Amino acid sequence: MCWRKGIQLNRKQDKRNIMAVLAAAFMSFVGILTETSLNVTFPTMMKQFNVSLDVVQWTTTGYLLMIAIIMICSSYLNERFTAKQLFVVSCGGFVVGSLISAFAGEFYVLLFGRLVSSLGAGLSIPLMFNLIVEVMPQKKWGLYMGIAGLIIAMAPTLGPAFGGAITYYFNWRDIFFIVAIFAAIVFCAGVRVIGKYHEQTQRKFDYLGFVLLATAFITLTLGVNQISRGFKNIFLWLLLVGSLLLFYLYKKWAQSNKESLLNIAVFRQTAFVYGALAYFLLQFANIGVSFVLPNYIQIVGHQNALIGGLVLLPGSIIAGLLNPIFGSLYDRLGAKPLLYTGGSILALSGLLFAIYGLTLTTLMIMVFYGLLAFGHRMSFSNTLAEALKIEPNNLHTDATAVCQTAQQLAGSIGTTIMAAIIAIFQNESNSSYAIRTARGSRAAFYFIFGLGILILILDWAMFRLERKNSVKN
Repeated sequence: MCWRKGIQLNRKQDKRNIMAVLAAAFMSFVGILTETSLNVTFPTMMKQFNVSLDVVQWTTTGYLLMIAIIMICSSYLNERFTAKQLFVVSCGGFVVGSLISAFAGEFYVLLFGRLVSSLGAGLSIPLMFNLIVEVMPQKKWGLYMGIAGLIIAMAPTLGPAFGGAITYYFNWRDIFFIVAIFAAIVFCAGVRVIGKYHEQTQRKFDYLGFVLLATAFITLTLGVNQISRGFKNIFLWLLLVGSLLLFYLYKKWAQSNKESLLNIAVFRQTAFVYGALAYFLLQFANIGVSFVLPNYIQIVGHQNALIGGLVLLPGSIIAGLLNPIFGSLYDRLGAKPLLYTGGSILALSGLLFAIYGLTLTTLMIMVFYGLLAFGHRMSFSNTLAEALKIEPNNLHTDATAVCQTAQQLAGSIGTTIMAAIIAIFQNESNSSYAIRTARGSRAAFYFIFGLGILILILDWAMFRLERKNSVKN
């Protein structure tokens, strides 16, 4: 009888753990959903607030940048606070920030609300991955990483359809009311199942390290934003060099400080660095294209916000539903066939977009984006799982923090660079605004194609080093 009770208790605990992961996952979903749900509303907001595209895009860029800055602290927060505490602050911050944005009468109030609501995704995404690594068996990491990857990948690509439908039938402000209600529901469900999974430590907060990294991220994003003003712009190079200097200063500081925010020992594994870079570029491509296409459809294709969002929906759903299957295939086949195939499909999609960039039809966009989403989903969560597998157990939290911070920074920089590339062509005066936007979009698509090739190179380098290390051991 005792062993039966033990089995029942274990099953009950397993279900509770799964529910805890799902609660963090749904909070991550609603946090990420708003990353791109506003992209389709940009033409409307530009008119309402009288701002340009490279200004209004900060509602996404600033949001993602703030998430990245919060994620810098995820390793410290995981040690210092319980999962329940982080979950409560995540939900509360998101609801408050969303309501500020919903009632904003000025653009900068809207932006402030977006920065506050970044607590939602900034805390819940690392929490979700940390829970997977901490409470789930390693032999099932691929499956659960696939489910987590489904959440992270589906949300930004469903965003345009969600934002377009709400804007077309109601008002863009209702986007924030709806996600705030959803977050409140997730809070009520999750607060009952998420608990305490390890002992908390009284670790000191690395204020100097935080300031160095946060300033480096901000400086890097501001520098990239200067691309639209041309490469001869002195501020572009000053800001980029300044960000590199700040990263270097953090490295020196972390080497001499045992309680630094991020344990830079994770970077000693060069194979992990290659995997993290590939993960960064995969999200860069995903968010970048999700920014370009809704604006292309409305400005070049002269479609409404609803069509601009719905065109991306079929490919997103089909590829997203396959994500857990890709995770299971990773558990059975390993990473190599999935990462090579996924990267190749993503690169092909970028090339097709670029070739037909001036004359894309709605059907072409649906098919080409479906290919890109398929390749991205096949590679995304499996790249993370492979990168984490390279690190020892004691560095998994730091490695997760690095990858998730890189992912959000990729979204922020990706949106900024795509907007800057398009703005370069929009600032010309030799043709109509629609034609200039199409030319800028085509240049952005060629850039995505180049990223696809680079991702494949990084995958090859990661596998080569893994093979060498396994031979030595």
